Amino acid sequence: MDKKITILTVNYKTSDFIDLMLYAFERLTKNTYQVIICDNYTSDKEVLRISLLVKKYKNIEVIYRNQTQAGSIGHAEAMDILVSKVNTPYFITMDSDCIFLLKDWDEILIAKIDNKIKLIGTTSPEGPNNKKPMDFPFVFAVLYETKVFHKLNPSFMPGNMKIDSSKDTGWEIRGKYLSNGYNGLVFKGLITRFVKDTPYGDMICAVYYMDGELIASHFSRGS
Repeated sequence: MDKKITILTVNYKTSDFIDLMLYAFERLTKNTYQVIICDNYTSDKEVLRISLLVKKYKNIEVIYRNQTQAGSIGHAEAMDILVSKVNTPYFITMDSDCIFLLKDWDEILIAKIDNKIKLIGTTSPEGPNNKKPMDFPFVFAVLYETKVFHKLNPSFMPGNMKIDSSKDTGWEIRGKYLSNGYNGLVFKGLITRFVKDTPYGDMICAVYYMDGELIASHFSRGS
């Protein structure tokens, strides 16, 4: 059966999180999908753990590479490589420490794609240190219609963050979509450090809601 969705993620010291993410995808995704992981080499141990995941789950491809720089640039390099390999109608960009939590999350999101809305997902939650746009999906966990993304061909490379800290990985996507008449739909994000009335209130993470339902979580740096 042809795959409908490609799930893209980058590994950098996060193989335990990727294992959890793949476990959730296997149990909560309705449509057929494939996963492509780009390993930005950190150690032989991580390479081994990722290689074992390929055997543990179905339909996984791994790209092994040495990133040229750490941080946002290394992550963006990997994302540009991953997106170039997508040939399914939809694809997902996932930070490796993000998890979709709602049964049939993919079918729910795809149903919201229309002539104007061409991507849907997370942005940075409201917080005192957030300087990123709140009106457009960010790369933590986002579903894209592939045809429009390839037509616009944005890069995930960050801008000069020393001048503008909002121009992080994927910042170019927002401008290209909006200037071409397309919109994105954003989940409502909360940080459990400030809001405890969530199922994840006893840990530090971001939680995301859509139509009042908990749909995804994003663990904090260092989790």
